[in-house]
Amino acid sequence: MTASAAAESRIHVDPRSAVRVTFDPYTSVLALACASARDLTRGHDTPLARIATRMPDRGLRAVARLVTPGSSVGPDCLTPANLGEDTDVAVQIDRLRALTADELTADFARNFGARAPQHWRQVVDDPRPWASDVADALSALWTLVEPVWRRESALRGREADRVGAAAARQSLDIVLAGAHPRGRVCDGALVFPDPEATVTDATGRTVVLAPVLQRLDVSISNLEQPDILWFAYPVPGSTGPAADPAGLDALLTPVRALVLRALSDGWSMSQIATTAGIGASAATYHVDALVAAGLVVRRREGRRTLVSRTPRGDGLIDLYEHR
Repeated sequence: MTASAAAESRIHVDPRSAVRVTFDPYTSVLALACASARDLTRGHDTPLARIATRMPDRGLRAVARLVTPGSSVGPDCLTPANLGEDTDVAVQIDRLRALTADELTADFARNFGARAPQHWRQVVDDPRPWASDVADALSALWTLVEPVWRRESALRGREADRVGAAAARQSLDIVLAGAHPRGRVCDGALVFPDPEATVTDATGRTVVLAPVLQRLDVSISNLEQPDILWFAYPVPGSTGPAADPAGLDALLTPVRALVLRALSDGWSMSQIATTAGIGASAATYHVDALVAAGLVVRRREGRRTLVSRTPRGDGLIDLYEHR
């Protein structure tokens, strides 16, 4: 792992990479456990924090190690055994319980090297109880996740279509930028804040995307496999029954697609808000996302901030709107 001085990870992904979408309920449970433990341990009064209380106390403490501030690396044993395949929750939890002390110790050594971070050292000395506690926590949450997972089946199907269309048009990096809550595209790389930053070249690897429950502000990745680059991220919400999964609206969301289509020469933020029929703060939010995807740029002109399409944005309009 190579750390960057700016505390950002950079993942270089070949736009021609093979891509696969997995339907992975186990990782949805893991993502919910991490998000809820994060909110509870940080003192946030949120629905997620209340969900955390459904985990056994030992399980909650075990999961909380994964979301310790200033840390982003955890053991690989928590991600699915076969990253390119759909998962079964019971099978994955049983696998976690069955891991031997030697297997867990080797996993920690691969991820942390000779000296684990302070909050992991007690676990490294005796790893099996920790793995069992995490398994108990995930098992307790699965009863909450299962009905929601089934209800969001159509969203995952639409997301698989969207990813396939983006990959066919060599726009996979836009999907990846949206997959991380704070990600952006920069010089052909996915860039995101990371206290334990790494630079990874994923050329030649299959990109595996695992959409988890929507509205979870969390992403999970495994970047260390030689043949697979694996990301789990919240499935985007519905864009309506008539949405074209191969269209620009599905790739960007309808509001962002409308803004991108409308922009030619520089537009002010007030013009964008009026055209899109949204408020100033919403306009800023959507423009931020387009900037992160490398599709528009801002520039100052006197007291105004103007937004215009980049050559990448122009190319995407040509690619999607003239098919």
